[in-house]
Amino acid sequence: MFVFINGFNRVYYHPFRNLKSMNRKLLALIFIGFSTYILSQEITTITDLKKELQNEVVDTTKVSLNLMIADSYLKINKDSAFFYFNKGLGLANKIDSKRQIAQLLYKIGVAYENQSNFEKAIKYYLEAVSIFDTLNNTAKVAGIYSYVAYSYSQLYIEDKAIEYYLKSLQAHKDIGDELGIAMIYLSFGELFYSKENFIQAKKYFKDALSIYIKLDDKNGISVCYTNLGNGTADSGDNEAGLAYYNKSIIIQEKINDQFGIGINYNNIGDCNIQLKKYDVALDYFSKSLSIAEKLNEKSLVSIVLLNISDVKIKLKQYFKAIQYAEKSLKITEEIGDLENQAENLIILAAAHESLGIISKSNDYNKKYIVIKDSLTTIDKTNKVKLFQALNNLEKSHHTINDLSSKHEITRLKYEDNRKFIYFLIGAVLLFGFFVVLLILQQTAKKKAYNLLEYKNHQINKMNEKIQIQRDGLKQLNKTKDIFFSIIAHDLRNPFNSIEGFTELLIENVHEYSEEKRLKFLKIIKGSSSKASILLDNLLIWANSQSGNLDFNPQKIDLKQEVSDVISLLEIQAVNKDIKILNNVVHNVFVDADQNMLAAVLRNLISNAIKFTNLKGEIQILSAITNDFVEISVKDNGIGISQFDIDNLFSIEVKSSNVGTANEQGSGLGLILCKDFVEKHGCKLWVESLINVGSEFKFTMPIAVN
Repeated sequence: MFVFINGFNRVYYHPFRNLKSMNRKLLALIFIGFSTYILSQEITTITDLKKELQNEVVDTTKVSLNLMIADSYLKINKDSAFFYFNKGLGLANKIDSKRQIAQLLYKIGVAYENQSNFEKAIKYYLEAVSIFDTLNNTAKVAGIYSYVAYSYSQLYIEDKAIEYYLKSLQAHKDIGDELGIAMIYLSFGELFYSKENFIQAKKYFKDALSIYIKLDDKNGISVCYTNLGNGTADSGDNEAGLAYYNKSIIIQEKINDQFGIGINYNNIGDCNIQLKKYDVALDYFSKSLSIAEKLNEKSLVSIVLLNISDVKIKLKQYFKAIQYAEKSLKITEEIGDLENQAENLIILAAAHESLGIISKSNDYNKKYIVIKDSLTTIDKTNKVKLFQALNNLEKSHHTINDLSSKHEITRLKYEDNRKFIYFLIGAVLLFGFFVVLLILQQTAKKKAYNLLEYKNHQINKMNEKIQIQRDGLKQLNKTKDIFFSIIAHDLRNPFNSIEGFTELLIENVHEYSEEKRLKFLKIIKGSSSKASILLDNLLIWANSQSGNLDFNPQKIDLKQEVSDVISLLEIQAVNKDIKILNNVVHNVFVDADQNMLAAVLRNLISNAIKFTNLKGEIQILSAITNDFVEISVKDNGIGISQFDIDNLFSIEVKSSNVGTANEQGSGLGLILCKDFVEKHGCKLWVESLINVGSEFKFTMPIAVN
């Protein structure tokens, strides 16, 4: 179902109603090849229901059967539908079945709304809602309020529409109906969209989108993306609008919503017209037309043909423009779509004028003027309908009051104490005046409260956004300070060492012995390695904090990965005569990002080498627990105090100590390890005893064949 707003180019999508009016046309999805079958099936159903009604003796069941027959007739014979609605309503009133009376009144309201008789629809809706309210059926009350609001919007009484939408919103909130709340947000968005207030419209579409995402309602999500695309494109940002349409199409393809896909293809075509990419526009219109014709959706077919003719005019292909516009015009005449008839006539007039066929152009212009006058008259009629209805109601009240006054005067003539009765009448009238005044004040207060609630909602949403941005800025600033602190202290030291010893070698190269020069070169090499490792960790951590680090899990042979990392660190272990034992179980595969897993193993094993004494031993172990592999890096080194363990993974507290061979570090490696392990949905922890050793453990998910 969809509605056309602001001309013929873009289609507004709202799947939750099935109503028709002059300015808002909503179409039900028609499955190809089933129309005749469905009609015959309805007739068969009605015949069976009538037979059942004749044999039924229970009155409440008779009311239900009348309602079912009326519902079935709505699709084929509206007069018969109203006959059975009224028949059921009379019987329900007779047996005083409140629930059935309310249901029938509601159904009659829907029938009148479908006929665009919004005044009567409102009357029956309000009668139904008053009964449902006494029955404490808040869900029904919430739904009917939204129908009342829609009917008022079609009568151009937006303040009443907003009032009842707010009532519906409050009722949905009272019962915690998030789906209903989302639908009201969509309706608010539609109201603002119709007034070309695209900023407010998009806010409400986004509010609805957040609820649908929470509920995982894919249909609702796709609808919100389509409507956000409309609001964004109509605001002038066609590129961003295209992004929303494409998001909607991805979801609609998953749920096989062909009609929604057809709508989005049409809207994408319109955006490309605005971007003057006419070939791309024609390609998408062709796709939309194919879907619309397959679904037999005549209204969508007529719009797409109209859009194609518009492109042909822009490409100066006037004969083709005429062909498409004539096809579109024929369909709009069949379905009674005056607005698109007018648009087709404009294009036909322009095309014939460009070809020099002035007489034909004038004929189409005359037809356009006639239809435009009709549309203007219809708009005026819609605007005065409610005024006339209220005026008639007011006249009826005046007539009743006049008759009551005459009857009162006649009665008073036969009473003795005339002055006393006049006094009583005056007192009653005065009391009535104060009661009316009080009611008006309460009504004004309630309207003001509703408006205040609406404004508070907007303010709260803005405050939430501001708070999120403030927290994000604080975190970024904190990260920046830590980053510069590491650069200023830890990264500067190895570079100072390289610079100092290099300068000594240059100045005293002939004075130092070969052994001393070799010692200095080893120091320079060690400082370079430290700087390289620290810089590598620093860059990886910075990318991780900014969200630029890719996460690509894959199936990895754990024992082979551990062997590869050990081979890279073997020279460090050899320098301290430390044994590294790879005791990981064979044929164990994990589902992990290879770069992150390698970084975790490299940092943990490097730390174990750093804090293990000469001729020590390091073991890498594995154990399977449930769906995870527990990996341990165990050393027999100097151990870690409880105070250092508590601050080991905190970036704010510098917890790096000097190794057994005076190795330096920044403490950043362990923080990286914790971040990378947690990205896999796993955990990292440490167990340690002073002068006994430490054991760092972390888990990784097992890869499933």
